[in-house]
Amino acid sequence: MTLNISKCKVLSQGRNVNKDYQYYISKNSKITYLEQKNSFKDLGKFADEKLSFREHMNEKISKAYAMLGIIKRNFKYLNSNSFVPLT
Repeated sequence: MTLNISKCKVLSQGRNVNKDYQYYISKNSKITYLEQKNSFKDLGKFADEKLSFREHMNEKISKAYAMLGIIKRNFKYLNSNSFVPLT
């Protein structure tokens, strides 16, 4: 499996991190500098430099509200008896 250099990013985490350092990948005597990011999505999770996962939680909350909107638009009568918990 080959490395896709265009998808490689740098995320620095820690208290005393030098963000001015340029990371690079050398392939066939060609040097490609990697982009420095504050946050990005990897394996379905958003990660940021502070490891707060706030962006990830906001995305999940937005998806839940979108699903709730779909349910409200497609059902005419909604009450507490409509939704039966699985046991």
